[in-house]
Amino acid sequence: MAIKPRALRSGETIGLCAPSGPIEADFVAAGVAELEGLGFRVQASADLGRRTRFTAGSVERRVAELHELYANPEVRAIVCARGGAGASSLLPHLDAARFTADPKPFVGYSDVTALHLYLGRLGFVTVHGPMAGRSLVAGRYHPESLLAALTGEGAPYSSDVDDLEVLREGEAVGILRGGCLSLLAAAAGTPWALRPDAAGTILFIEDVRERPFRIDRMLTQLRLSGALENVKGIVFGEMKGCGTAAGEEYTLEEVLADSLAGLDVPMAIGLSSGHTNAPNVSLPLGVRARLTCGSESRLEVLESAVA
Repeated sequence: MAIKPRALRSGETIGLCAPSGPIEADFVAAGVAELEGLGFRVQASADLGRRTRFTAGSVERRVAELHELYANPEVRAIVCARGGAGASSLLPHLDAARFTADPKPFVGYSDVTALHLYLGRLGFVTVHGPMAGRSLVAGRYHPESLLAALTGEGAPYSSDVDDLEVLREGEAVGILRGGCLSLLAAAAGTPWALRPDAAGTILFIEDVRERPFRIDRMLTQLRLSGALENVKGIVFGEMKGCGTAAGEEYTLEEVLADSLAGLDVPMAIGLSSGHTNAPNVSLPLGVRARLTCGSESRLEVLESAVA
């Protein structure tokens, strides 16, 4: 049974964290203004811009920040400021009891996929969605899906019938999982690796600026690790900047088909969540979803992300 956090209410506080890279204050200010415009208070510390090499401060600082946000009863949801690199280093140092004591909506994408895997192992529903210092700007994210994921208000997200390009026809229902492909592949062999759901998995995969041969390698790694067992359907993101180079006489879609040959499940590409040119959609991970690939193709979230 999935653990759904309590729904966020208007006027309650969202805490910002930087578990990966540092973020400049002006980017944070824009995200704070957007969240306040949606009717929430925002708590953001100056440490979001602290820098230790390529991360927002030391592992200890970033772990403490997450623990403190979860321990603070006034903070009712947590939104990451940005991705980058470094979130995986936090996982061995996180105290599961801090999270299970007071589950809260948790939002982010890219490198934050590592934390989605960690929280998913605890049974939590989390949100693959826009981050305060990068994509929480009017026109760059999908406010309806974010509010539905945080508050439970409005219908759960469903893509439009012309959003997805079909790679393999079919229909499937399962638990929605996934995130950034490079992080999913990097987690293989660790205690936080993507694992199959007994009820079947609808797997969402996205990434940015990865060459097709690297995508093939990472998908093969996931297959060989057993992560794709019991996957009932796969929907790829926009895969921004992942196409073939000039002179290469094949397509990314052909590479995906070859990498997943023999996996007889519906597949589609083009969902605008994560690294995308289209408005960034918020996807609840850990809830049931339906993928339909045919004359009308769509991904439908079938239940609320919050209680």
